Amino acid sequence: MPRPPVVRLERVSLEFEGKRALTEVSWRVREGESWAMVGANGAGKTSLISIINGYRWPTTGKVEILGRRFGEADLRELRTHVGLVSAYLEDWIPPSEKVVDLVVSGRFGATRVWKPLTREERAEARSHLRLLGCEEHIDKTISQLSQGERQRVLIARALMSEAKLLVLDEPCEGLDLGARESFLDGLSRVAAQRKRALVYVTHRMDEIPAGFSHALLLKEGMVLAAGTIGKTLTSANLSRCFGLAVRLQRFDGRYYAILGGRGAQPKRTNAL
Repeated sequence: MPRPPVVRLERVSLEFEGKRALTEVSWRVREGESWAMVGANGAGKTSLISIINGYRWPTTGKVEILGRRFGEADLRELRTHVGLVSAYLEDWIPPSEKVVDLVVSGRFGATRVWKPLTREERAEARSHLRLLGCEEHIDKTISQLSQGERQRVLIARALMSEAKLLVLDEPCEGLDLGARESFLDGLSRVAAQRKRALVYVTHRMDEIPAGFSHALLLKEGMVLAAGTIGKTLTSANLSRCFGLAVRLQRFDGRYYAILGGRGAQPKRTNAL
């Protein structure tokens, strides 16, 4: 029996500032699925996740997140049940914040904890940090962490909320190669648990973690293709998505894009 969807969009369109950002988007994400949301800059990725997180209201269409329908749900309360990992969250986190406090704050949909931690809260925070390979940072401050370590701590914070939906908005932005690979390895372990739905936003194929199950391709605010990753993430679909001749290669569970048509000399690797 199929699992109930944690994201259900039906013919969703979005217009703001006189422009149409999304057009007739229908999409379902079920518990335990891990989705890569792929598209060029301006394809509508940010607009779509802003609706999923309850920060924007669709112009037309129906939205249901975690069984709560827009128009009936308290969106502020809904946001406490959706784990968000995004660079903009760092603006709300003081450098002196302790890692353990930041992780536990996810339980309350905040970035600060205003009470002493219980033994159980600390133990749970340690467990999430261990899963992501950064348990040794539990008593450090945020200022003592690298960018990649901060990203992993933000995922641990999102896991602390026990959210059934985790949204990651281009989390590898600004990471060097070593930090990126360590981060993606931790995210692959989270996906393998299949305890929650994951939505990972990117425009680079080599940043899609190994083990992800589905892909959604957006172009000009519309769904170009959606479904299981093996059938959806193809050279033909990527070429249409980015308006370039793209050859997609898969190695060790990861994807790599090469610019150039079949038989052509590659112009640049890992460009997408």
